[in-house]
Amino acid sequence: MVLDDRYPVLETLESREGITLYRVEGGFVFFFDVKTPEDKERFYRYRAALKRLMELGLLEAHVSAKPGRHYAFFPEKTLSRKAPPRKALEALAPLGFGREHLAMAEEGVAYLAPWPLSGRAPSLKPRSRPRLLGVAPGVLLLVLGVFLLSQGLYRYFNPPEYTVPDLVGKTAREAFLLLKDTGLTLAVEEGNDPTKPKEVVLAQDPPPGTRLRAGRTVRLTLNQARLNPVPGLSGLRREEAEARLRALGFRVEGVAELPSPEPLGTVLATFPPAGTPLAPGGGVRLLLSQGAPSGPTWPLPRLVGLSRKEALFLLNAAGLKVEVEEVPSGAPQDTVIAQEPAPGTPMPEGSGVRLRVAVQGEVLLPPAPPPGAERSVSLALDLPPEAEGREVRLVLLDQSGERVVYEGMGQAGLRLEGTYPVQGEARFRLYLDGVLFQEWVP
Repeated sequence: MVLDDRYPVLETLESREGITLYRVEGGFVFFFDVKTPEDKERFYRYRAALKRLMELGLLEAHVSAKPGRHYAFFPEKTLSRKAPPRKALEALAPLGFGREHLAMAEEGVAYLAPWPLSGRAPSLKPRSRPRLLGVAPGVLLLVLGVFLLSQGLYRYFNPPEYTVPDLVGKTAREAFLLLKDTGLTLAVEEGNDPTKPKEVVLAQDPPPGTRLRAGRTVRLTLNQARLNPVPGLSGLRREEAEARLRALGFRVEGVAELPSPEPLGTVLATFPPAGTPLAPGGGVRLLLSQGAPSGPTWPLPRLVGLSRKEALFLLNAAGLKVEVEEVPSGAPQDTVIAQEPAPGTPMPEGSGVRLRVAVQGEVLLPPAPPPGAERSVSLALDLPPEAEGREVRLVLLDQSGERVVYEGMGQAGLRLEGTYPVQGEARFRLYLDGVLFQEWVP
């Protein structure tokens, strides 16, 4: 018989626990019959122990993990009774192997047996020396064999155990470092939670605090944080579109309607458009059909509070023309703070809508007009407490007419200041929610 087409078998020395020891030309082979997950785990734990010895430069061996050919070959060496080095024992201890599994040669480790070397594998025992300081060799070997057998049986039936650490929320590298020296193996599968950072552990099995024997597996779910695209909803009924959004973890942020040849309640478009990546919990606005128009006009929706992009999307979809005026305001950047005409106004297709949009995160007053004004007036005003949460409009009147100095949501204590050229008599007027609150001459 030839093992793996490269090792002619000279003698079968021992077979136990699904492992057979052969003497082959030039050395020995431990051949594993791997049929169950337990057999596979035992072989890979044995292979890991061999690799640690080879990385330390203490062992020469050839290991095969091919399907149906799980074995380790050791070249034949002259054995000695020298003690294994401490670093070899420290490397093997987490994997359940110890002094009783090692056969030593003068230049290092000769063999690592998968079972204790206690008289059941005579071919791997070190050769006896003629004398041992007057002690009968047979008695000494018997005592040593009994000791090694007891140690091996204890290790076999009581392998070291390790407590599984808490790995949820750790990065992949942190989890690997925590498990590296425990003797536990690591298996990883993908998960998806865009609300958490990429490459962090979302779940683990078994849970923290579980005690496992060396060689057992800890399974981790690693986050890939992929955003989901907004689905295509055009042509669906409102109820179907909302159900599909909820199933994907999105929410309906708002609904607008306009006349259309499509049936009542049919989705005409979405904002953001279909295919836009969106995190779970993100909002989607629906544009729905009101059914066939009864006339050449349709009611203008309320646009105040929407973003510039959302308002333009709705108006363009309705076929209306838009004029945008940017005004300094304490409202968020690009928020619609006023509209003309008012909501509900019938609008023929192609008619115009004027929007006032907040710009910049701080109050910037308009620049002074070109030279040639007769005089200048100054403004230094802290908005009163009554202005909090109300629509504020501050205007300057002179002989040339009325100009808007500030317009937006009020904040108590917000300071407005600047210098303005005027012609003739001038005065400031402060409106709260469209009602005159204060008037004064600068």
